[in-house]
Amino acid sequence: MRVRIAWATDPGLEREENEDSVVVWRNKAGLDTLIVVCDGMGGHAAGQQASSIAVKTVTEVLAEDREEGTDVDRLRRACKEANSAVFKAARDNPDWAGMGSTMVIAAIRSGDLALLNVGDSPAYLFRNGFGKLVSQDHSWPAEQVRLGLIKPEEAANHPLKHRLTRAVGVWEQIQPFTDKMKLEEGDAIVLCSDGVETAGVSVEEMGRLLLRDGNLDRGAERVIERCRELGAPDNVTLAVARVEVDVTKTAVLPKLKI
Repeated sequence: MRVRIAWATDPGLEREENEDSVVVWRNKAGLDTLIVVCDGMGGHAAGQQASSIAVKTVTEVLAEDREEGTDVDRLRRACKEANSAVFKAARDNPDWAGMGSTMVIAAIRSGDLALLNVGDSPAYLFRNGFGKLVSQDHSWPAEQVRLGLIKPEEAANHPLKHRLTRAVGVWEQIQPFTDKMKLEEGDAIVLCSDGVETAGVSVEEMGRLLLRDGNLDRGAERVIERCRELGAPDNVTLAVARVEVDVTKTAVLPKLKI
């Protein structure tokens, strides 16, 4: 399977700095594709540092572990090291105290996808024109929904929607969400910071803007442009990996004789 990749990031209209970090790799670390998005928190300098340290540590661990493939344990180990690195940096630098970052990772090889996330930066799978959330939301309201304490509709605009119950570097130990799945031709996996949702772009609209003409780079730019049109109060970042359709397998219908 051939995978096309694209990414885009923008500080938005109300933030002076961009606290998001993104990495897009092809044919490295024993993987066909690796995409990582981290959304830092803790103030301008601290947020930037947290997300930057997180993505740097993850990619270093994967590049140096001498393993190949999409074993979720690889991602867990990389996430654990990233958590320790951010936690230590915050402890050693008083100006960065309390900083942390979300993290969402997609690793692809031979059509196999391994996914890991911590925090509320989402991952979506688009298949046959429909998009669905495949990551786990670690905001306080979402955790309450999973516990059966509040209803999903109560979580949508909850006043604590952006309070995280899990984040990289805030606590010494971390429990990421992981999953594995098989990708099909035409599938697209999209990782983004919560700035897309905060701007008011729905999953359906993001999919239309991103995938409508097959030009992923332009599609990513269209999503950013739409977020800015809507006010973009937060940093906006997205990275996408799409499995190409093998046109050589497309059936050719015989011409009708008239």
